[in-house]
Amino acid sequence: MKKNNFEEMSKRIIELAGGIENIRKVSHCFTRLRLDLHELEKCDTEGMKHIEGVKGCVVNSGQVQVIIGKEVEDLFQVFSQMVTSDSEVKNDGKTEEKLVNKILNGIAGIFIPVFPALAASGLLKGILLALNFGGVVDSTGNTYTMLMMFSDAVFYFLPILLAFSSAKVFGCKPTLAAVLACILLHPTYTAMTEASSVFGLTVPIVSYSSTVFPIIVGVFILSLIEKGCRRIIPKSFSGLFTPLICIVITAPVMLVVVGPVVNALSDIIGNIVIGLYNKTGAFGGAVFGAVYPFMVFTGLHHAVVPVELQSLAANGYDPLLALCASANAAVSGAALMVAFDSKNKEFKGLSLSSGITALIGTTEPALYGVLGILKRPFIGAAAGGAAGSAFMAAFRIYATGIGPVPGAGAALFLGEKFVLYLAGIVISVVVAMLVTHFVKFEDVKLEA
Repeated sequence: MKKNNFEEMSKRIIELAGGIENIRKVSHCFTRLRLDLHELEKCDTEGMKHIEGVKGCVVNSGQVQVIIGKEVEDLFQVFSQMVTSDSEVKNDGKTEEKLVNKILNGIAGIFIPVFPALAASGLLKGILLALNFGGVVDSTGNTYTMLMMFSDAVFYFLPILLAFSSAKVFGCKPTLAAVLACILLHPTYTAMTEASSVFGLTVPIVSYSSTVFPIIVGVFILSLIEKGCRRIIPKSFSGLFTPLICIVITAPVMLVVVGPVVNALSDIIGNIVIGLYNKTGAFGGAVFGAVYPFMVFTGLHHAVVPVELQSLAANGYDPLLALCASANAAVSGAALMVAFDSKNKEFKGLSLSSGITALIGTTEPALYGVLGILKRPFIGAAAGGAAGSAFMAAFRIYATGIGPVPGAGAALFLGEKFVLYLAGIVISVVVAMLVTHFVKFEDVKLEA
């Protein structure tokens, strides 16, 4: 799509959003342009669905999400230039987000920016493990060792990445947040074999590499201290003393209290997830697989990412990604069946392309452009997701990292159970297609 088309799209989105003055904040994820508005009632979401290049529009957790697809980043660059920086930071008090909405939007804002790095590292590790398993490469060789280091680096220093993205969500300086994360990973601290002390307070020995929740809570506390300092300290001294005070106060609090407590709670969460997974088996997998397409449709799926990362940090594997892969494959199967059964040539093409895209790992075009319009194919997606996920859970199929699934992230499952992973994906697609065909749907004609 050409830049001038992005400009026209941006102008129309701004207009239907109620004008620039109604836009409080702008962001984006992999497929959606996200608008936080002062007055939601001024936004014409139905009108946005008919903008050329827009695949759908939903309101989720008080946020308008315009479904664009893979070109969303290019659109965002043009859109953000049209929307002044004032509109991104000013809040005149007309908009008050509910706590649940803030949490969901905050989770998305923290994890979406770091996902590409996690996906790349996870895929690299999956490929290396598969090549080693197949006897293609020697795990003691220098090249293998270095590439594995490339893969592990992102996960080891994950707190630093999360510190940057958390700082943007909580409204504090990203560099200060990164310093806090660096303190947690400093060689002096990680090399300690027994508890130390700071200001007379005991500092427990905790490993923060690859952890998720401790640094997020720490950055939140940092943001409160920074904002307090800026209110109290005169501007002429704030630039020098605010960063100093923030680090001197936050770091000890983090090392002595917050870090150990949150890390222990995180381990409990990880153990609960693994315990439920092991106890519920195929039944739990079926429930998750049936519900997951609706979670993606509403944006709730972002809440799964921190749980997956915690499992990777605590156990070295993720049991949920295979279930997500099955659910995504089921969405693909439902869309592909629509492509076969629809009598409308234009809708056939849309369903086919979105079905293939979903099989690669991006389901939003299928969810909003096909299933969301026809409704009944959601039954097929839920059935296929339940069947495939039950199979995955029954055979305990785990991932070595996080990435787009089922297709693009298939390397995360390479190993002795890879054939079973493929079988689970096939089951999801076939069941979704069959159920979608038998429940039928009312064909539609897209507007030109």
